[in-house]
Amino acid sequence: MARSLKPALEQRSKLGYIAARNARIIDTALTEYYRFKEDLIRKYGKPDDKTETISIHPGDANFPIFAKELDSVANIKQSVEIMTALYDDAIGILSGKEIFALDWMFTEVSDDG
Repeated sequence: MARSLKPALEQRSKLGYIAARNARIIDTALTEYYRFKEDLIRKYGKPDDKTETISIHPGDANFPIFAKELDSVANIKQSVEIMTALYDDAIGILSGKEIFALDWMFTEVSDDG
């Protein structure tokens, strides 16, 4: 959901505002997941002396363990209160492909009636 917001975040319109609000809410909801993932990367990844980072890749020996532990939390469902936009708000602003990717954020009628 967070990645699909990118095209709408570029807009200086009501749609951009709604997308920014939803991005913030989703990002906040994912905070613990990101921390958990980073801890696993530090635990199972390899340091890169050139970039001074730690990373893990599918070909690494520890990757299956990393993936299994990450999977244990990756599919936990959580509710967040998403602000919706009307499909009409996207006409002339987003492409059909972008609207399709953001279908979860659109509604036929406004929340207030």
